[in-house]
Amino acid sequence: MSYITNVFLDIENRARKYFEKSPFIHAFLAGVGVILFWRGAWEIADIFYLGPVSSMIVGSLVLGGIGLFVQTFVGNAIIIKKVEGEKRVEQKTEKDVTSVQREVQEEEVTLLHLQRKLETIEKKVDSLGQK
Repeated sequence: MSYITNVFLDIENRARKYFEKSPFIHAFLAGVGVILFWRGAWEIADIFYLGPVSSMIVGSLVLGGIGLFVQTFVGNAIIIKKVEGEKRVEQKTEKDVTSVQREVQEEEVTLLHLQRKLETIEKKVDSLGQK
């Protein structure tokens, strides 16, 4: 089973890399693929004589059974809000990094100043010790 999964994942990764160069064709083929997939699902439902109500019940049970019912209907809004929040955090983090860099530079200047003073004091102590 994992071999088959790896083969499909490899094909998907190669296709994604290939279509990075032409996103319009990628989007068009993706749309065709989705439509054909759902057409097939629709035809299968017709073979089993599933009406609108039974289709809703079976669809809800399938989505609920695999944990996607809430995600499908509510999750997209949650995902969008989370992405927006991550963007705000990223912007805040960039500001924090810039602020910390300034503080580090100021501390380096202070350390250099203290180092020069310390060297001056050491020279004075050495000169007093030699007398």
